[in-house]
Amino acid sequence: MSALLIGLCVMVLLALVLRWASNLDTDKAHRKDYGLLREVAKVPSSTAARVVEERLQSVGVRATTVPDPEGNGLRILVFPSDQATAINTLLTD
Repeated sequence: MSALLIGLCVMVLLALVLRWASNLDTDKAHRKDYGLLREVAKVPSSTAARVVEERLQSVGVRATTVPDPEGNGLRILVFPSDQATAINTLLTD
């Protein structure tokens, strides 16, 4: 009888640990950190990303494109020192 009770307690404890672990933010571990880079635009396609990057390069802003973590298009990233110029350039177009 005591072996059955111990087994049941172990199973309940295991179920609680598994439930807790399944609620952890596992997406956070898979997100990429781009350091100092800041997002200035989000575009739906690689063609749009190329257009935005070329426009930014024409005013001397270095930009890079990365996939959106949620899978909704691409993000255009620039250095903080270029962020204001990039935003103003994109807003005036």
